[in-house]
Formats: sequence, structure tokens, C-alpha cells
Amino acid sequence: MKKLALLLGSLLVVGATASAKEAVVAPVEVSKEVVVVAEPVVEVVVVEETPTLKLTSIKTGVWSENRSGKAGGDLGNNSLRLYTNFSYGADWYGWFNARRYFNSNTNGSYAEKDLFDKVATRTYVGVGRNLFENYSVELQYAAQGSWDKYAITGNFAPTSWLSGYLMYEYKADDGKKFDNKDFTVNEEGIVSVVQHTNSDSNYVEFQPKLSYNGWGISYYFEGEYAISNDSEVQYQQVRLFTPKAKYGDFAVSGEYRGTLQYESKKENGSKDYGVGTRMKDAFDVNRIYAHGTYALTETTTIFTSLGYEFGKWEQADGSKKDSYMTIVEAGVNMKF
Repeated sequence: MKKLALLLGSLLVVGATASAKEAVVAPVEVSKEVVVVAEPVVEVVVVEETPTLKLTSIKTGVWSENRSGKAGGDLGNNSLRLYTNFSYGADWYGWFNARRYFNSNTNGSYAEKDLFDKVATRTYVGVGRNLFENYSVELQYAAQGSWDKYAITGNFAPTSWLSGYLMYEYKADDGKKFDNKDFTVNEEGIVSVVQHTNSDSNYVEFQPKLSYNGWGISYYFEGEYAISNDSEVQYQQVRLFTPKAKYGDFAVSGEYRGTLQYESKKENGSKDYGVGTRMKDAFDVNRIYAHGTYALTETTTIFTSLGYEFGKWEQADGSKKDSYMTIVEAGVNMKF
């Protein structure tokens, strides 16, 4: 019995040792705690700026043109001019312009008048809208004495080298007779004033322009056609533009206008002959300009334009008469 007990004990010891050798101890994994730091969420709030009406520029000055052979006047036809421009938001803009016309009559041939004879006041009110890039449309109302004008203009610039505009205008007139200062002299030397009857009319203006490195060339057309009679005026030009030449705060550029056609006729169908109303052959009447500016500050500029027109205008007998006209404009332009 004693031997049997020893034998069983030995077997137990051997079995325990074998079991210990077969046991596989799994590696202990130490889990690292992942700490997530929450970043603050920044909420982007887009605040749309409320559109406001802003004055963007004021331009004012005087314009004077004097044609040879004009009755009465050392300074010819003149006007004081005011241009104001506004913006509303990014796409809307507008303007209010005014012109006060007067004549100088220091050498009046037909009547004794003041040094400055007031003729008329003309006002313009307009609004425009940018439709999309480089395209816009404008509406304008103009008034002077017995007539009102309503115009719509489309501006286009599809490329960097092509731009222009097309305008249609309707003129509403009161239909009264007016003194257009068109003088005639009969065989006895008696001076009379030719009167015409005003009429509603359609007006068209069109000018596409090609540009390259400051140089430019454009075609210009203007025509007005009476509705109640056969009166009409139309002319065509080619215009050339030079780049600006700068020297310090000074800048100057040039412009040439060659007349291709200038036709006009009165309400009775007759030709409206006279200096400045009709030319016969292409390029018979030409005009050149020199435009100059001087920058007083970054926002204030003094400007001037000096023009000279020369050519031959057709007369009633079919002959031509040499004529010239000087044009002077000067003023100041302020931007805001």
C-alpha cells in the first residue's frame, strides 16, 4: 500500500509538470488611451453689406465752339456743363448731368444782345445696370424746353480689343414752331428767320470700337428721323484714337474724326444747305482733338480738349465753301 501511494504521487507530479510545459502564456497587451482634443468649431458668418447710394465723381467745365461765318459772336456757341455719377451696390449706377447753353454776341450782326445770350438749359437723368461681365444696359431721360427724350443704351465689351454701344432714343416734342436761328437774306438785303415745325422723332447712335495697346479705331453713326414729316439728319464718321503720352502728372492723347457722310433735309423735303449742315464728298470735313490732363491729386484732375474742324461744306448752288471751327473744353474732374 505504501508503495502504491508513492507511485500515484509520482504520477501526479509528472502530470503537473507536463501540463505546466504545455500551457501557453498569452502576451499581455497594454492598451494606450487615445485622448482626442476637440478643436473649437469656427462658424463663418457672411454678412452681406447693405447697398448704399454713393457719389463716385463730379466733373464740371465749360465747352465753347466757334464756326467761321457764324452770325454774331466772338466766342460762338458755349455751354457750362456738370456731370455727377453715382453707384448703388456692385451692379447699379446712375448720373445727373446738366448743360446751360449761351452765345457770345459781342459782334452781333442782326440784333443788339447781351454779352452772353442765354439759349437753353438741358438736364439728363440716367440709371444703368451691369448685367454680367462687360455688358450693361442704361436708361436715360433728357429735357430741354419744348422737348423730352427717352433713351435706352446697350454697352458691350466681349473682348479686350472690342467694345462699343448702341443707343435708341425717342424724342417727344410739343409740335410748336421755333426759331432755330437760321437766317436768310433776300435780294433787297432783308433778313428773315426761317421757322420749322417741331416733330416727334426717332434717334439712333451706334459706335463699335477696336483697341490695341492704347490705339483705337471706331465707326460712328448718328441719325435722327422725324415722325410727322420728312425731316432727317444723319452722318457717319471714322474715328482714330492714340495712346496717352505721360510725363509726370501730365498726360496727352490725340483723336481724329473723318466724316464719311453728313446729310440733312428740311420738313418739306428740300436740302438744308448751309455751313455745317451738309458735306458732299467723303473726308471733306475733318476734325482733330488734343486731350490733356494734369493730376492735382490722386482723385482730382484738370482736363482740357482742344479741337479744330476744317473742310468744305456744300452750298445751295452745288459749290463748296471752306469752313473751320474751333472747339475748346476745360474743367476739373473729382473722384470719390
